[in-house]
Amino acid sequence: MASRRDVAVESVRTLGGAERAALFVLAAGALVIPTVLGGGSDPFRMPKELAFRAEAIVLLAIVAFWITARRHTWTFRRRPELIVAGAIVVWTVVTAIFSTNRQLSVDSLITVVAAVVIFIGTCLAAQTTSLVAVDVLMIACCSNALLVILQELLTHDHYGSVGFLGNSNDVGTFLLTPAVAAIVLSVTSNGTRRRVYAAIGVLLICGIAAAGTRTAFFALVASLLVFAVAHSRRAAVAVAVTFGIVALLILSPATAIGRGLRKLARAATNRDYQHLFSERLLPFLAAVDMTRDHPLLGTGPGCFKYHYMAYRVGLRERYPTEWTRGWPMNWGEVHNDHLQVASEAGLPGYALFLLAIGAGAGIASPAKRRAGPASPEATFARAMRWPLATAVFVVCLAQFPLELAAPRLMLITLGALCITWDRDDAAA
Repeated sequence: MASRRDVAVESVRTLGGAERAALFVLAAGALVIPTVLGGGSDPFRMPKELAFRAEAIVLLAIVAFWITARRHTWTFRRRPELIVAGAIVVWTVVTAIFSTNRQLSVDSLITVVAAVVIFIGTCLAAQTTSLVAVDVLMIACCSNALLVILQELLTHDHYGSVGFLGNSNDVGTFLLTPAVAAIVLSVTSNGTRRRVYAAIGVLLICGIAAAGTRTAFFALVASLLVFAVAHSRRAAVAVAVTFGIVALLILSPATAIGRGLRKLARAATNRDYQHLFSERLLPFLAAVDMTRDHPLLGTGPGCFKYHYMAYRVGLRERYPTEWTRGWPMNWGEVHNDHLQVASEAGLPGYALFLLAIGAGAGIASPAKRRAGPASPEATFARAMRWPLATAVFVVCLAQFPLELAAPRLMLITLGALCITWDRDDAAA
């Protein structure tokens, strides 16, 4: 029986022009969005967001040609994850209509629609791709990891360790899910790919350590624990070795992550809430109050920053004084996507957010396993889905990957690949 890789190669040869164009656009997006830089006052995030939206626009244009093509290699099937994606778009439209600032909400609506377009495009393309798709993703990830490590070693200024992303926390958030994918592939693959991905996993973990993103480290540990428990003894051994590397990085005071965790421990001991929460307790509490005041529809997509300062002033009346000390700044993001989604889209929007994570884990549509050995892609997908969902859930507790183009693209792409590879193999 032909392997999925052989089938994928043969399928690519028979793709129509529109399908080939879509593959090229998706690959270009995976390479460009995490590395593109621009000029002006925002040389990092804005160019990536524009590239993200441009990718979605080009994919929509290609869809017009694909629909009218005589031959389709890809097939569009009604699946639970696509229903969830559609529900997210519909609810975003509803909350934008009733938003407290429609101009801001329209901008966020564009981002949501672009994300859904890229997700669906990746699901379709995954029908005829192999693990080479993950190889392509890793190019920009390794580039960012190498750069942030060099910046940390050579500049001796942690605030300059920003990779191609402009902020050290953005780098750590971006590298998280690829690091999990690399460890999973080092276990589920064979031969050269296993050795290569073991090295990539070490590189990406060192990149997270250089970035010093503590939430990403906690999410990495949580996801790998899930992988070790749910997969096999080989996975447990690989995770144990990974934890040994993590321990060395944490115990060393020379690493950014080691210094950061020591500061976190001191803050917890001294009940220094502002340092314990990295000065983010104020936006957390403001988002909680917004959700309490707007539980059904939220304040509107993208409207947290519009209301933050008004809620910031009122925090002193609701919470202890030691909770409400912090930087006198206007936070643009909550730095917690759980709270940001709830405050901007209401509790129904937050339920859809959790449902999307569950769909990535396979809760919404558990696939039936076919008899016989699984393809390498399906083996990876089945091992990756729960660790990926765990990583996303945990990192969103104190970071905001949904608000950043490069981490968002990584979550969308890996989620789409895992969902499609698992289901297509099971249906074969």
